[in-house]
Amino acid sequence: MRPFIDEKDVRLWNADARDLPRLLDGEEADAIVTDPPYELGLGTAGDVKKWDSTGIAFDPVFWETMLDIARPGAFMLVFGSPRTWHRLACAVEDAGWLLKDQFCWLYASGMPKGEWADHAVDRALGHPDPRAGTGRVRDSASLERNVAYDAAYEPQTAEAARWIGFNPSLKPAWEPILVAQRPREATLGRNLLEHGTGALNAAACALDADMEELERRYRLNATTGSRATDPRGGVTYRDSDTGSPRPLAPHLPGRHPSDVIMDAAAARTLPSDAPRFYYCPKARDRPLVAETRMMRPRSRDAAWTRSCARLGLFPDAESYPESLLDAEATALTVPAGSARLAHPTVKPLDLVRWLTRLACPPGGLVLDPFAGSGTGLEAARAENMRAAGTELSPKYLPLIRQRLARPVQAGLF
Repeated sequence: MRPFIDEKDVRLWNADARDLPRLLDGEEADAIVTDPPYELGLGTAGDVKKWDSTGIAFDPVFWETMLDIARPGAFMLVFGSPRTWHRLACAVEDAGWLLKDQFCWLYASGMPKGEWADHAVDRALGHPDPRAGTGRVRDSASLERNVAYDAAYEPQTAEAARWIGFNPSLKPAWEPILVAQRPREATLGRNLLEHGTGALNAAACALDADMEELERRYRLNATTGSRATDPRGGVTYRDSDTGSPRPLAPHLPGRHPSDVIMDAAAARTLPSDAPRFYYCPKARDRPLVAETRMMRPRSRDAAWTRSCARLGLFPDAESYPESLLDAEATALTVPAGSARLAHPTVKPLDLVRWLTRLACPPGGLVLDPFAGSGTGLEAARAENMRAAGTELSPKYLPLIRQRLARPVQAGLF
């Protein structure tokens, strides 16, 4: 299958993520950094998002295919949801990956999504909301349409008044990022020599620190930890004779990267002498294509299949942005309305760059089987690495093309 984007350092297929091993044709990944569907719609009734309820992120068979195309010792970083994180972790582990750690990405910009209880009780009793709405507006974070009201809600019944201030949801303020590794085939040293994978690039992701103060503390720890002064007798554990390692100087030009990531707003709640973390806010730079014409195939016949193969498009999608089609393909379609092209779960470019630099050796190949708006592809290119990935939905392809057309941005770290 022809890639939709085929450049020197980036390849993207408009295809199912399960097909990535076949598309790579034997090429192995040095790292995988991806943001799969959170599967929040699985097991729920009513109107659910199809893209977020396929089950692929909870499928051990899928993650086993990712294991097969990763080099021994390669790391995989996977975003997840606090509510469904356990099922993602079990699927990855059942596929044969080693769960090494998880990042806790703390931010302060989340909003509770639950319906207020007094409003819910009135609605259950058949009382419609009496407030006047100012129209359905787009939420900047979810890109979904929500009603904006002109006043606060006042309960209409005594039954509802009992539940003022109750809400079934907590305010979301963190997301997990799973750190998994394909098992090494040998010791760390041999694996690095044979495959070039097996260790995180801690030095390239070190956190800012007062190096003079850090070196002073290292020297202090190395010279004061004697059996006479150490409460543990100079050993690591009370029941062990293993000496505690005390390096004379830091290994890195800064603090070792930790498994906590914070945005600036969350960091303001910390005392001034708190440990340093990597700081990154939620995404503010969201690719967007204004209302664009969508086209649907007249017939999914051989001519349509040939056109998709020529253009690098998935032939079975429901509709396609007109900008993706040439004259021959357009002649095989009919209008299918218009759409505003935007992705609902964009991750910050700086965060994905930092994670990519940590997980992948310099110049390596990074895979993103759920490309979305293309953040992972842009991050790999910005870090001078090669990238390959898949994105099943054609409506996000213009966003990816838009991302990759802009100049490489300097990082904020």
